[in-house]
Amino acid sequence: MMVLVITDNRVKDRDAYLPLAKAFAADGANDKGCHEMNVYVDPGVENRVVFVSKWDAKEDFLAHMQGESFAKHIPGMAPYYESGTDTFLELAE
Repeated sequence: MMVLVITDNRVKDRDAYLPLAKAFAADGANDKGCHEMNVYVDPGVENRVVFVSKWDAKEDFLAHMQGESFAKHIPGMAPYYESGTDTFLELAE
């Protein structure tokens, strides 16, 4: 079953955060079960950055959160992170 994960973050200094977020998405897209991961910005909300990723299963996303790409990138992104939520959607079959 395909799972869409929407990670809706609020960050400070979006311009500094974006290159880090894009590098994280590029690496994360190679994690087991990930089909793609992209970074979006909200032109109307300066501090909003949204990751949209497609996974084979929710368990793959959860494993990604414990994996190498997460450990590699999140420490550098953390100073800019204010809050966030993950939404999991399953593909209607």
